Amino acid sequence: MSLAGIGLCVRVQFMPINEYLQEYDLEIDDVRWYLSMRLSERVLQYQDDPVSLARLIWSGEMEEGLYNMEERYLEKLQADLDRGICDESKLRQTLEEIDTARRERPRGGGDRDGRAYP
Repeated sequence: MSLAGIGLCVRVQFMPINEYLQEYDLEIDDVRWYLSMRLSERVLQYQDDPVSLARLIWSGEMEEGLYNMEERYLEKLQADLDRGICDESKLRQTLEEIDTARRERPRGGGDRDGRAYP
């Protein structure tokens, strides 16, 4: 019989998101790039429906999604971990996706703060 089956709930304490980022050698800019790639994929889905894309932009939904997107995304991941909505394996899968996006990022140019891409 499991502990849950007898009415006991075991709360798992996870590391803070920042420690997971360090473990994967990821920076906030890597998260920003990953989210930017996801957003660009979403926008490209509107290729045959420019009116819907215009509505998305006009409504402010896209702008709202861009404002501090990486910090809000990490805060949501941490909250989901803390509430048990997301488990460590799902988090690690996401971090691997971020790492893959980082490795596939074109080199040259710079980030929004003027730092050169590595």
